[in-house]
Amino acid sequence: MKHASLPLYLAASLCSPALQAEDLVPDLPDSAQDSLSPAAAPPLGRFSLELKGQGIADWRKHDSGVASGRVSARLTGAQELTEALGIEVDTRLRSQVNSRESYQIEQDSRLDVQSLAFTWSAIPSWRWIAGRTNIRNGVASGFNPTDWFKENSQVIIESLDTADRREDRLGVVAIEGVWLTAQSILSFGYRPDLHAKPQTAAGNAEVVGLGLDRTNNQDALFVKYAPSPASWDNVSLTLSSLYLRDRPGLGAELSMAMSDNVVLYSEWFGQQRQSLADEAMTPDRDNQRWYNQLALGGTWSAPEVMVNDEDLALSLEYHFNEAGLKQHQLDAWSKAIRSGNPQAGSIAALANVKQEPLATHQAFTRLAWNDFWADNDLSLITTVTPMDGSGFTQLALSIPATTELRLDLKGYHYFGATDTLYGSSGYKDGVMISFIYTL
Repeated sequence: MKHASLPLYLAASLCSPALQAEDLVPDLPDSAQDSLSPAAAPPLGRFSLELKGQGIADWRKHDSGVASGRVSARLTGAQELTEALGIEVDTRLRSQVNSRESYQIEQDSRLDVQSLAFTWSAIPSWRWIAGRTNIRNGVASGFNPTDWFKENSQVIIESLDTADRREDRLGVVAIEGVWLTAQSILSFGYRPDLHAKPQTAAGNAEVVGLGLDRTNNQDALFVKYAPSPASWDNVSLTLSSLYLRDRPGLGAELSMAMSDNVVLYSEWFGQQRQSLADEAMTPDRDNQRWYNQLALGGTWSAPEVMVNDEDLALSLEYHFNEAGLKQHQLDAWSKAIRSGNPQAGSIAALANVKQEPLATHQAFTRLAWNDFWADNDLSLITTVTPMDGSGFTQLALSIPATTELRLDLKGYHYFGATDTLYGSSGYKDGVMISFIYTL
């Protein structure tokens, strides 16, 4: 069947960029709260079916706008099968139409099995997880250096906010153990190389493709250790290590409550690797060195006397990527962009796949205002590369119409000259409207 009408079309036909994970756009890497266990799920014993309809439109810098519509059904949750055994699921069936292309169900529909894992906890101090699971790490909001398995994991891009995008990615097939004591938490695991072949159900087959060639293309061992915060007096510390063949890495996360309203945090990861420019142009396992990445920031929460029952928070962050472009490299990269050199695009594409800053220095800010008007939530994020003055901003509004129905509005804007990191992305403005019905 070459052409078909979309079922369940809930959306209007305006909204944010219809980006796919392969788009050559300098990307926000991944963010948000730390998680030693798999992706957060609804309460045990309950699955949630989310039906979503979206209208999407984006405007290019040198081209006409693109409008598209997307519908999806997402099943997520966890279930206790016995007292010790449980299952965790996050899978989504989606389909999209685009104003520039005719609809073909085999090319424009996907079943994404983002998580499907079994959990075993026979005694309270031990928990085991086996299967596909979304292992997320990091305390920062705009970029998470210690989020090891984010590379090439994005299945869909519905937001420029990295906190949102951590939810919309493929998990890795792994065996993970978590040991909890009164003094510490120890998490460790193994991700095997599954040798998935392209154009198969295990790889990137149309409609049903598990993407194991993306998430499980190399053996990996990982360990995380976190002492109890109670013994550190308002200080939380996590130490981590990752072993990949020829590319080992070490990381640390540190957060500190300075007062009831101010929290400072940092996140560092060092790894044996190549720089983005070297890897994009001349990949060489024998020509690697140690590179550091850092996210340093803080969050201020408005005191209750200022906002009553509302929740208002402002976060500011500085991101450092030693493997990114230095100033002199950025100048050369800009000249290459102006001349249409494809190698410049390949460097940006690699940063997008790795979901890390393309430049050495980056600044990020987030304003989150929950219940700013009735039960409506507002958020504003901005990312800026001070090295060339380019960046982007996104404004998001979430409106709960009923207990089950929510309306989300997002708008974004890229800024910077056409030879800057974000100005060269090709995108200028866009909006997205989403209707989400949860059963």
